Amino acid sequence: MQSKALALSALIVSLTLTGCSSSATLACDPSGGGAQVESVEVSNTPLTKPTVTFAFPITADSIQSRVVIEGDGAVFTGKNMIEFEFAGYNGATGELLQQTEFDGKNPSPGFFGPDSVPNFCSALAGAKEGSRVVAIFPPKDAHDGRGVPSLGIGPNDSFVFIFDLSRVYLEQAQGSAVAPEAGLPAVVTTPTGIPGITIPNTEAPSELRIAQLIKGAGETVKSGDNVTMHYSGFLWADGSKFDSSWDKGSPAQFVVAQGQLIEGFLNA
Repeated sequence: MQSKALALSALIVSLTLTGCSSSATLACDPSGGGAQVESVEVSNTPLTKPTVTFAFPITADSIQSRVVIEGDGAVFTGKNMIEFEFAGYNGATGELLQQTEFDGKNPSPGFFGPDSVPNFCSALAGAKEGSRVVAIFPPKDAHDGRGVPSLGIGPNDSFVFIFDLSRVYLEQAQGSAVAPEAGLPAVVTTPTGIPGITIPNTEAPSELRIAQLIKGAGETVKSGDNVTMHYSGFLWADGSKFDSSWDKGSPAQFVVAQGQLIEGFLNA
């Protein structure tokens, strides 16, 4: 999609709207396969609720996963948002705990870093958009060995999950660089896309100024859209950062609408 920098009197905010591909390194160690996950039978028809068969109780010493359907899209790294369909089972009883519709209409959004519980990061790391993955989570990786009494899940119960990766977002802005405009802060980024700025030795603009720094190839954002984005906010007076989604560990999600965002974001 797009990356834009805003200058709003004493405020500068740089945005990265996420897109659909990535070539970054993995944030967590990918799980391996194993005899247990190989024994789980999963149907391989996309956009249909999976038929799942396994002998229970089933567990493993560590997370095991395998790809049932190989996608050809962007790679999940543990540092990017995803949208996914899922079916979750109690590995001790075979009970279906919860599942989505698997019709592509309303996938669940998620950001799963190395510390996620259940540890979806390791189970899905390296999987591509469009993939179907089956994974077994032993109790320590499923619920820290505490169980979930409200759902009838005991401390020694494992999880079996099937995931369809509907969409994998960009970790950072990608596209064609646009020449910076005079009078606005210079924006530089780390190799992972985190922005920093240098404030010019001038007064802050008296009115909103918007400058595009990277022109993406995605769809144009419209009023009413749900957007997933990284952002950082800085003060013009001293260049100090006062807010950043990167510091919070995951992108932000907003509706582009009056009352949901500040005017600078809406106009950008």
